Amino acid sequence: MSKEQEMFALIDEFENSPLNARNFCKTKGVVPSTFYYWKKKKAGKESPETSGFITISPKVETGSLELIYPNGIRLRLEDSQLELISKLIRLY
Repeated sequence: MSKEQEMFALIDEFENSPLNARNFCKTKGVVPSTFYYWKKKKAGKESPETSGFITISPKVETGSLELIYPNGIRLRLEDSQLELISKLIRLY
């Protein structure tokens, strides 16, 4: 079993354990920083790779455009702003 497989199995065991991470690491003899490194690495493998961009779904209403980001931030643009943004995009 590779180190990666071993640590991923340990993380799976932790996720089904009633212990918090600190106590789990202590009982398994794992340094917490090492545990968190592998936990983050496993999470990265399970989620699809992205280029840093996310897909957004604009909500179009008459006279405006509203973008709602996953973190809850809302950006509302009125018609006049849409024209300006369109021109700026075409410049590049």
